[in-house]
Amino acid sequence: MSEETPYGINKVKALLVPDTNVSNRKVCIVDTGYDLTHPDLTSDLDVVTGYDGEFSAGPSPWSYDGHGHGTHVAGTIAAIGGNDEGVVGVNRNGQLKLYIVKVFGDSGTWGWKSSLIAAVEECVNANANVISMSLGGGGFSQTESNTYDRILNTDDILLVAAAGNGGNNAPYSYPASYNSVMSVAATDSNDNVAGFSQKNDQVDIAAPGVSIRSTLPSHVAASGYSAWSGTSMATPHVSGVAALVWSHHTTKSAVEIREALEVSAVDMGATGRDDAYGHGLLRADLAMEFLGGSPSISPSPTDAPSVSFSDRPSLISSSPTGTPTISSSPTMESDYEDHQVTVGPSNGQKSKAVDLPFDNMLGFP
Repeated sequence: MSEETPYGINKVKALLVPDTNVSNRKVCIVDTGYDLTHPDLTSDLDVVTGYDGEFSAGPSPWSYDGHGHGTHVAGTIAAIGGNDEGVVGVNRNGQLKLYIVKVFGDSGTWGWKSSLIAAVEECVNANANVISMSLGGGGFSQTESNTYDRILNTDDILLVAAAGNGGNNAPYSYPASYNSVMSVAATDSNDNVAGFSQKNDQVDIAAPGVSIRSTLPSHVAASGYSAWSGTSMATPHVSGVAALVWSHHTTKSAVEIREALEVSAVDMGATGRDDAYGHGLLRADLAMEFLGGSPSISPSPTDAPSVSFSDRPSLISSSPTGTPTISSSPTMESDYEDHQVTVGPSNGQKSKAVDLPFDNMLGFP
């Protein structure tokens, strides 16, 4: 199989930014696991590691993905390039550090034996720089909000999550709709926001999320690859680009990296920030330029202004309180039925939907 560059990688201009420094960054993927045997993903245990403690979703370890969702996300972030195999990820040299926290079991149901916050704290304990969460659901919790605020501002970790696939009229999805988490909308190959992509005042940025080709375990797709759709597929573009850009500017804070991604995004839809695209379409090269360096070199870090995100609802308090809990278990934000979401009609709903209660199985709205 010859290697191809998925359209999303080209849309966000990832290949214009060298990945020579990415070994200094770590992305934590909170999902269904990781196919350690996939030929287009690193199997180097000095590069990819995972949580195997008592809370992990089983019965298989983090290094086995019975469902495929986490492996698909990982491929967009870090599929190996230049190996004449499959696809290319945002970071393609196989050196980006990955940490896998398996919260969904092999059947795709929630299997983590504690709260989502506890899973995210394992990413913190693993010294991740970026936490990628292609999942969502539940409702607002002040304790969760405080915890994510601490992780961004005190632990200096960038939080990225799927906006949700409920279309125009869906309620807020969490954790994406917390102020301290980047909420990612999905676009197609023509830069149109997907009909299924949730639209609200918490959306921060848009990235490709319709028919995204990426890695899958062979027991899910015989070829090892398939095109899936959802805000789940948009999210790893942002997580991967954040790590890529940050690897050149390691003295920058997570807040500054977030600002660079949002301010440099290409404005789409209504002028200025809007509820469909957020600040606009993700661009790795423009984020590099915003931080003061050409995307073709490894620049020295320069100062950048802080960001307050004052345009978002004021939901977070200044200091963490209490014990972190999650109000309900999340679901993954991609299509369960056939992994091919079609852009829906004018009401924002897609033409097929499976939206089952979490207690029964994962809903892919």
